[in-house]
Amino acid sequence: MILLLVLSLSIDSILIQPELQRAQTGIIVVDLKKDSVVYAYNHQKNLVPASNVKIITGAAALTFLGPDYRLKTKMILDGMMKRNTLQGDIIMIGGGDPGFSLGDLDFFVAAVKDRGISKVTGDIVLVDDYFTGERLPVGWAWHYLDARYAAEISALSLNRNVVNVHIEATKLGELADVVIEPATRYVKLVNEMRTKSGMDSIVIFRRPEVNTINVDGGIGLGHVRDIEVAVKDPTVFFGEYLKERLNAAGVRVSGSCVRRKGASAYRTVAQNLMIDSVMSAPMYDMIRELSTESVNLYGEAILKTLGAHYLQEGSFRAGVAVIKEFMTRCGADTAYVALYDGSGLSRHNLLSAYDLMLVLRYMYNSNLFDDFYWLLPGPGEGTLEFKLNGLRGLIRGKTGTLDAVSCLSGYLKLNDKDYCFSMLFNNFTCSNRKIEKIQEEILNELRRLLEKET
Repeated sequence: MILLLVLSLSIDSILIQPELQRAQTGIIVVDLKKDSVVYAYNHQKNLVPASNVKIITGAAALTFLGPDYRLKTKMILDGMMKRNTLQGDIIMIGGGDPGFSLGDLDFFVAAVKDRGISKVTGDIVLVDDYFTGERLPVGWAWHYLDARYAAEISALSLNRNVVNVHIEATKLGELADVVIEPATRYVKLVNEMRTKSGMDSIVIFRRPEVNTINVDGGIGLGHVRDIEVAVKDPTVFFGEYLKERLNAAGVRVSGSCVRRKGASAYRTVAQNLMIDSVMSAPMYDMIRELSTESVNLYGEAILKTLGAHYLQEGSFRAGVAVIKEFMTRCGADTAYVALYDGSGLSRHNLLSAYDLMLVLRYMYNSNLFDDFYWLLPGPGEGTLEFKLNGLRGLIRGKTGTLDAVSCLSGYLKLNDKDYCFSMLFNNFTCSNRKIEKIQEEILNELRRLLEKET
């Protein structure tokens, strides 16, 4: 009791800083071996959790799908071969793989080439209905929809649904050299950027309704920059770039890229159907990208995969239903939880530090804990690369950051004792960096007092 009182007084004194007087804060710390609360402050207050949602998404996927679960992207050649001509279509069936790469696409190009095909009379048919047609969750702000971290979601993804804008300075006053990588006609470029002296003043944007990237402002003399921009409609991007790569490899496709529904309509029952496929990385590796690097596309793809796998509906709504079922297993009352995505980018998400603690505690007591623990980054890794260095080897956790939102939840190991914690800070007007320093101050105070107990 004395320790709890000292902890409360000590941490409460940190929370009276001026920057927090009009902010909202929820904190809970639990001794996992004793299953007892060490410290709590507004721990059941609903707040915006930002990327701390990824803790729940990753835990649900690891529990329900398993570490070895994989997603499959299929290619079917549907038609008759006549000499070097495929009289029919190339059909691409998406399985939701968020990590499908340019190299994976070239594998399919090589598979067509290896069949001796130099001409396709039909279309490239894109079947992406493993996920429903909604490409963005509710609550994502319109002004960042061209950013790499807000890429649209599709069952046929390519290159994380972004292109890279490569910018190189030229001579003073002249237009900069700007190219799109990979080179594709699907994305247009308007370059009005000039080389200048001094610091960069880059302006780059894509309006939500078009695939035209505008580059303006200036780049400093001698500078080189790479900026990723999300594309509109990743499914069509997949198809158009596949067509371009086929043409570059000497395979001329006469038709267009068309979207169709119904992967089940393309069965391998006729001799003239050839299937090839690319498997995703294991779910464990996808969750690592989600947790360590905080890739939002992976969160939404995993969310929709959960819905498709368990409810036969690859929608945000169905995925959220599965995640809420998982939270219920953890002991949360989901009647008081609002979730709209799997990454935490939606500002409509609401849950408490207590809800996150329940998930962390559940995973601690599961046979998947060793896997789950090492999926979360520690200091020097991923989103904690430059943070919490004084706690290296003692902490693994997930950050969550939006404008006026800073959250940190995870595990703390002190003298062979295990703790989990969740700290959610909302509606502050100071910098996020200031809140991060307060979070680190709280963790260091916890360490000082809890180590003293032993």
